[in-house]
Amino acid sequence: MSGVTNYSTGRRYEYLIRNDLEYNGYQCIRAAGSKGVADIIALKPNEVLLVQVKNTNPQLTPNDRAALLNLARITGALPLVAHKPLRKPIQYRQLTGPGPRDWEPWTADTVGAHP
Repeated sequence: MSGVTNYSTGRRYEYLIRNDLEYNGYQCIRAAGSKGVADIIALKPNEVLLVQVKNTNPQLTPNDRAALLNLARITGALPLVAHKPLRKPIQYRQLTGPGPRDWEPWTADTVGAHP
């Protein structure tokens, strides 16, 4: 047995996304071991991101999608799904509605980013 679990793989991806957001100037809070709405909350002045991290497939279940959109609406945050396709850079999707195709690409602005 390799010792690699779904939890350890998920945690590795969460750290990867967190590190990317921190590099882009966000202060991040990781919801360790959470089965909650967002895996990472990322903060900059006047900007809050609620990030659900996926390994390679960026699709959320309809219930997870609705919960993330609802929490974002209540808090004024941006609802994002982050994933890391094999041999490609991290990709972010900003959810724009309830359907699986209701999203647009998102990139971090560089305000406050590290040089």
